[in-house]
Amino acid sequence: MATKAKKLTAMLLAAAMVLSVCACGNAAEEDYIKGETGGKDISKSVAADDVFTLNYSSKHSMNPMIATNTNNQLVCNLVYENMIEVNNNYEASPNVITEWKTEDGVHWVFTVDTSRRFHNGEQMTAKDVAYSLNIAVNSERFSKRLNYVIGCGANDEKTFSVTLSKTDMLLPNLLAIPVIKNGSYKDDYPDGTGPYKYADNHQSLLKFDKYPNAATLPLDVIYLKEYNTVDSTISAFEDSLLDIVMNDPSAPTNLGYGSSNEIRGFNTTNFHYIGMNTETGELSYDGLRFALNYAFDRASLVEQFGGFALEAALPVSPACSFYSESYAKQFKYDLKQVQEILSNMGLKDYDEDGLLEMKVGEEIKKIDLNFVVCSASSIKTNVAHKFAEDMATLGIKVTVRELAWSDYVEALDARNFDLYYAEVRLSPDFDLTTLFKPEGRLNYGNVNDTTLMELIDSYLAANDTGRKDACANMCAQIVNKGYIVPLCFEKHQMITHRGVIEGIKACENNPLLNVQNWKVAFGEVVQKKDDTNK
Repeated sequence: MATKAKKLTAMLLAAAMVLSVCACGNAAEEDYIKGETGGKDISKSVAADDVFTLNYSSKHSMNPMIATNTNNQLVCNLVYENMIEVNNNYEASPNVITEWKTEDGVHWVFTVDTSRRFHNGEQMTAKDVAYSLNIAVNSERFSKRLNYVIGCGANDEKTFSVTLSKTDMLLPNLLAIPVIKNGSYKDDYPDGTGPYKYADNHQSLLKFDKYPNAATLPLDVIYLKEYNTVDSTISAFEDSLLDIVMNDPSAPTNLGYGSSNEIRGFNTTNFHYIGMNTETGELSYDGLRFALNYAFDRASLVEQFGGFALEAALPVSPACSFYSESYAKQFKYDLKQVQEILSNMGLKDYDEDGLLEMKVGEEIKKIDLNFVVCSASSIKTNVAHKFAEDMATLGIKVTVRELAWSDYVEALDARNFDLYYAEVRLSPDFDLTTLFKPEGRLNYGNVNDTTLMELIDSYLAANDTGRKDACANMCAQIVNKGYIVPLCFEKHQMITHRGVIEGIKACENNPLLNVQNWKVAFGEVVQKKDDTNK
């Protein structure tokens, strides 16, 4: 049995308490953040144990439509192909689906590559892709991003049609969804068309000779090995019994890996922001909410992520071409700007107690902002306390309430807060409807703004030439009204041994994208006995 944690310590940094579960910088590989994580270095850079191995879990499904385990999803990326690929700049590119067209953003026609073959040798057709999309619409894993799809069916062997309940010109961005064979949803291992197929015992993956780029695939066999604990996974990676590890810097299992390694950060739609109670209390005033756009140190937050995050003053990823960097720069951390806005609102120390008060009519109101945050995340609690300290220097009292997850959710549901720290995984079209729709499940601040809803719809309906302006108009309404304060978008990590793999172009919905162009060099091999129990 591999000794637990013998070469490094898992560093519990933060919990990613996500309010919604569903998926950037320049996407060029050389621009990914690389380097060494924390942990104890070992004396040699061990490249591999002479085979290439991925982790998986037998306790979780390997069906790509329902797989929730991160390791199993990674394996599925090799067995199943996405309909469309979406890169780190949230640009859609053809894959199984080769073309798409629409005139109104509601009625779509997609063309598929019928030269693809399933692993059983049968031809893939539009019927298979339409079937897969219909399964995804009703699946827990993908349904939230596809809630506008009301109809999908094959027209012929090569094309299928999709009808939406509202206009969304970014529908292709939502279709990084795996293709399975028609009728195979209930199978434990449905047939796919990916570059690798399961061996008969499902303990390894074999190169699929009928894959279009089979000749350039870097490995003939990829082995699957089960490591069920954090410690055993760490030891296996350190001993090169595992060759790839995925890591979320804000999750409880954020790990420090010893030995020489490479970290490739890829963009995600995991959005961190400050929500506000617009219905009652001091933050029912637009001006006070607007001032808080300048009150959070986003650069410091990104440092807490070890650089694996993107500062965002707007509620869309800075990696998108339609993100307005010039507009976002106006909302840099600036306590003097906060002070000036508060002064212009008439806030001052009326009773000379060292704290600012608001004058409403003839009434002088004390300000005590109630900030709730999940206690499981040190990153989030640090942000809350830093904000409270900064506001104290301006004469604003902030009471931070660190709550266990269940109590935190209860406080949100009861609107027992002025501010709250939130994280949500947005859909890849950055549809903000769920955050601001009246009675929406994530509209904890009780925002009710018909103009904003119209602007969100206009953004989704905009074509490529008009999308940047439409996005700017939507963001301006959110920022100017101070409904939320955007903070950052997370990056997640693919960790490999230094010099083993070249050509990785990981992205959120397919970390193993471009596997056919990888170069794998085992290099110096130090054999390790792997007697980990299955």
